[in-house]
Amino acid sequence: MNKKERYAYGQLVIGVLVFLLIYTYFYYSRFRQAPGEGGEWGSAVFLSATAVLAGMLIELGRFWGWVIEVKINKELLVLQGIPAAVLSLVPGPLWIQAGGNVFPYIFFADPVVTGISGVWLGVVLFRSIFNNKRVKDEEEVKDNKPRGV
Repeated sequence: MNKKERYAYGQLVIGVLVFLLIYTYFYYSRFRQAPGEGGEWGSAVFLSATAVLAGMLIELGRFWGWVIEVKINKELLVLQGIPAAVLSLVPGPLWIQAGGNVFPYIFFADPVVTGISGVWLGVVLFRSIFNNKRVKDEEEVKDNKPRGV
């Protein structure tokens, strides 16, 4: 399997994993959650965790085929990570308890805002903690050898 095929296969695997993660949230929040198992709070926390993990998996796709090294970008963590964390990790019911059904609290409590912010947070976390370092493939090394060697 060549490099382009491996990359396409990796993207397919990550896409399927993101879909399964989102479907798992949908299934358990709609059909399997019985009263008393966390209710609205449990669903809100599950949504936050699902969104952040989906964002990390999506960003992992950008690194496919590269060596990943730990390299922390503090500015990115502060400037984008903190707002994303506030919007994605604070459960919706807490926003409603804090401010009632008025703007901006109903906006912050909306599951769509939580989901989008969670994906954003997952991407920011992955980008700010990890860096990709390119390592040449065996095919590239063979192509770059000087002639006569």
